Amino acid sequence: MKKGLSNTANSCRTRAMSGIKRLFIKPTREVPANRAFLERPMLIIGIFLLLSILILTVADYPLAIWMKSFPGQLRGMAKWISGLGTGLLVLSLSGGLLMSAALVPAEKLRKTARISSKLVATSSAFIFISVAGGGLVASLLKNIIGRARPKFIQVDGVFYFRPFSFHADFASFPSGHSATAGAMAISLALVFPRLRPIVVPTGILICLSRQWVGAHWASDTFMGWGVGVAFTLWLAHAFARRELLFTYSSDGYLCLDKCYKTMLPNLGALFNASLFKTMQRSVRADRARTAKPELLP
Repeated sequence: MKKGLSNTANSCRTRAMSGIKRLFIKPTREVPANRAFLERPMLIIGIFLLLSILILTVADYPLAIWMKSFPGQLRGMAKWISGLGTGLLVLSLSGGLLMSAALVPAEKLRKTARISSKLVATSSAFIFISVAGGGLVASLLKNIIGRARPKFIQVDGVFYFRPFSFHADFASFPSGHSATAGAMAISLALVFPRLRPIVVPTGILICLSRQWVGAHWASDTFMGWGVGVAFTLWLAHAFARRELLFTYSSDGYLCLDKCYKTMLPNLGALFNASLFKTMQRSVRADRARTAKPELLP
């Protein structure tokens, strides 16, 4: 059993290093010249930044005053929705699937299960990096920019900034929860296209909830969403250029590669070939090999 665990660990380590190296190799595919207009990360950042500045100058103050009258009996629900913006649920699920796919001993699996393990690992890695990376980028930006939160509206107003303060009270623009929500919504929408009518509105609802609980201005959540979406699109293009997970349609849109379009069946195949069941078979085989024959009377 000890030898089996050692071989499994070595196999997992080799597969993990191979996957990481794949992300840093030179791209094998160029971005098409007709790349979709709204799938350009820098363009997304530019559009959201301009609109956020417009919202900041025109709408932030009246919306913040109006949000103070948000019904108290609904604040509990708003806080619960806002809590989804931490990304812990999606990070836990995607991280768990990534670990499960990485820990399954590929050499002991059937070909179908081995392929499913690879597909699930790649998809989980994309979602995990999108959500974690989008949140980290927004966190760095908002601490550098140092905008005061809405609770200081009566003292500092809408336009008060304290750059590089690295204090929670002055880390409002862009919203980290909204960036995480944008990254979650777009990454899940890209990997599971049929879930778009659910995940995108849920992400927008998380952004609105940050205003309902008085944690952010409207421009904060708007720009946060843009940061999360832009980071996820940048990562999707990086994957597509390395022939991982995504490809480009004839009209220049990002889309899932053919082998990834059956993700739910792949999840089922991975579950059936889980580490627990594989190790059970390995233990039984080791016991059978080491068992001594019983002495006949």
